[in-house]
Amino acid sequence: MNTKELWTEVKEILARDESIPPEIYNYYISDTNLYTVSDNNCLITTKSEIAIGVFEAGLKDKITQILKSLTGIEYHTSFELEQNINKNPIVANNVDTLNNAKKTIYYENYTFENFVSGDSNQEALQAALAVAQDLGNKWNPLFIYGDSGLGKTHLLYAIKNKVEELYDGQLKVKYLRADEFGKIAMDILNQGHQVIEAFKTSYDQYDCLMIDDIQLLAKRNKTNEIFFYIFNSYIEKNKQIVITSDKYPDDLGGFEARIISRFSYGLSIGLDSPDFETALKILEQKLKQQRNLSLFSEEALEFIALNFNSDVRKLEGAIKRLLFFAVMNKKPDEIITLKDVEKSFKDAPLQNNEKITSKKIKQVIADNYNITIKAMMSKTRVSNVMQARQLAMYFCRTLLDDPFTRIGVEFGGKDHTTVMNSVKKVENQITTNKEFKYFVNSIRKKIEGK
Repeated sequence: MNTKELWTEVKEILARDESIPPEIYNYYISDTNLYTVSDNNCLITTKSEIAIGVFEAGLKDKITQILKSLTGIEYHTSFELEQNINKNPIVANNVDTLNNAKKTIYYENYTFENFVSGDSNQEALQAALAVAQDLGNKWNPLFIYGDSGLGKTHLLYAIKNKVEELYDGQLKVKYLRADEFGKIAMDILNQGHQVIEAFKTSYDQYDCLMIDDIQLLAKRNKTNEIFFYIFNSYIEKNKQIVITSDKYPDDLGGFEARIISRFSYGLSIGLDSPDFETALKILEQKLKQQRNLSLFSEEALEFIALNFNSDVRKLEGAIKRLLFFAVMNKKPDEIITLKDVEKSFKDAPLQNNEKITSKKIKQVIADNYNITIKAMMSKTRVSNVMQARQLAMYFCRTLLDDPFTRIGVEFGGKDHTTVMNSVKKVENQITTNKEFKYFVNSIRKKIEGK
């Protein structure tokens, strides 16, 4: 069964499904196509951004189950606008892997111009841009760290795009996910010394090497021996290395000390969760690109920015859920209001609907340290006040999941680096001091009202 026959059969099953209204099938399913199938991945194309929201929010699991019943394979299913793929057409009869298809689709969208900046990511953005403009001579290596969904991969591709723009193909940039590098290295390790050496020197052709999610190479000593050789070669030849990770270099486990030391040799810079204003700008930009901005009221967007700003993927997920809600419950020209948003997310856990607040955290800790909140907010460096301030920042981060920048504002305008260091100090104390750990747990219970 070829891809066209397979997808025709899937659509016939969906058309007979009584849980799917006929208008939903006619508007959003009937003109879709199965674009690529490779390994356990498949890519489905559609002409409507709203249709993607419908699939992601309401039909993805159903399609996965149908494909499994027809083929015996549990596919990872992705959806993309047909117009995006047509910008860089791929011959359907000579199917590429899904990963290559997705790179072709998204590569051109990852630029510095499309990166929405704010207090939470401005430093990382400026560092990445500086590196792109002067490879090997600014900060080498550049180590960008932060949680998933904050823009690390976007910055890597932005560097690649900028280098290609500035140097017109004269300088070559290599991007690899760490697990891709690990897979290649493992294959090479089984082929003898000469092949290994040839693999190492093959990287000499590039002027910049970017490794995404380096934490995926943890505890892979033989692979890291190869990476360590390439890394050192690049540094010695003033070729640029850019690495991303979900953790600060010193917090990475599963790597030898000499590798961690090399990671810290250049500039390590963090990305934080977007603040409210940045999250709002991200939402507006994405909806403009999708031509869906007019579907949302200002209050609706503000609600999403306030409650789903821990990372960009959550913002995107909230938008898709609301588009699906609109398709199922509203007329085509009706906008999505705040009331609609609240109804759509009535059962979802929201970041800002908890009873715990930063004010409550400050008061509980101030009472335990026998100080005032005013003293905690001051610049005093008296020992017990500093410890109380650091602990309050720690709880704002761990209990409220507030961005470092927001916490800084809450504590008298501290910058996000100060907040990050304060949280880290508390975490280190919890790890090394059992009495302090017990004390922190007792404070937590008071804050949570237990």
